[in-house]
Amino acid sequence: MKPTAHHRDQYFDYSRAIMTFQDMDVYGHLNNSLHNQYYDNAINRYLSFEGGLCMRTSPVIGLIVNSTCDYFQEVSWPENEYLDVGVRVNKLGRSSVQYAGALFIPGEDLALAQGTMTHVWVDRLSRDAVSIPDEIREAMEEIFYSEQ
Repeated sequence: MKPTAHHRDQYFDYSRAIMTFQDMDVYGHLNNSLHNQYYDNAINRYLSFEGGLCMRTSPVIGLIVNSTCDYFQEVSWPENEYLDVGVRVNKLGRSSVQYAGALFIPGEDLALAQGTMTHVWVDRLSRDAVSIPDEIREAMEEIFYSEQ
């Protein structure tokens, strides 16, 4: 089944990504490797500010075990200096969570790209899977998306 671009209102937390000349590939559009980086930055920003995650000292951390990205529209700099990065939670388990991220040109409704990232929460030292901490889980529940 061919994926379709999501709408802006399907995401609950937004941050802004600044595009630069160095982000362009030889074809003159945003390098595909940066899409997931933008999602990852937005997710970790949300977890830090809303979930209280301290990445340097927390005994529990989330490791990416899967990521995807679908592309719908090219985007270039300097025509677009900024992108809006939307995030949400698609699935929430005991020790894992699947996030969705989407990139939007400011003022536009349809995503130019969207993807997913799955974190498994582990003990920082042993790397054994652990339950998602309550404060972080509560923040995840705030941006949970249900396709009803």
